[in-house]
Amino acid sequence: MSLFKKISDGWQRAVNGNVAREPDVKFTDGGMHITQGNGRELDIAFSTVEQIDIITTDQGPWQEDVWWCFYLTGEEKPVYLPQGIKGEDQILLMLEKHFAGMDFQTFIMAMGSAENAVFNLWRRVEG
Repeated sequence: MSLFKKISDGWQRAVNGNVAREPDVKFTDGGMHITQGNGRELDIAFSTVEQIDIITTDQGPWQEDVWWCFYLTGEEKPVYLPQGIKGEDQILLMLEKHFAGMDFQTFIMAMGSAENAVFNLWRRVEG
């Protein structure tokens, strides 16, 4: 099974199985609070974000086909947010404010993709 299919299927199960509430993301000056459809809550400090990608799939429009992907310090698996999650309208403002050097040209390319692809928007520079 492809990475893209795993992400899509996993989120669909989280959203559709034992739905506790509508998934959402909220932003503060220091981070984001995510509530998944299964009720699981995550708090992520911006300082722990190492990389931000957008993953697109060929599964739309019948399944989620655009994913925000946040890689965190010390975590093996990234945190995925589907396009359309409640609160998503604030993501671009948050990215611009907290992640200098964000590649918005690549973001535009990602939004036009209907293929299985990964678009890197930002990566922490060591130094």
